Amino acid sequence: MSTISVPAFTRKLREVVADEPKAFAYDVGLSLSAVYNYLNGRVPATEVLFRIARYTGRPMEWFLVEEELAVQSASGSGDLSVPTSYAASGRGGEGT
Repeated sequence: MSTISVPAFTRKLREVVADEPKAFAYDVGLSLSAVYNYLNGRVPATEVLFRIARYTGRPMEWFLVEEELAVQSASGSGDLSVPTSYAASGRGGEGT
């Protein structure tokens, strides 16, 4: 299962923002202080991440997963990984 990697998000956002945080903030519709918060390790809300992903043309997952994990997932069996706490119990419709 993939987990959110804050260092990966920060690194990839820095790659996207480059040396233009003010222009990036304006284009995405964020305050400059919000962009700096994200560049310093804060992960944005889903809506904001969606806007960033649309602006950059990348999927939301690209920002949140380390490259090695994404490659392993892509080359895996294609099964969706579900945390065991959310997985169906397999008891035929009975609750947990």
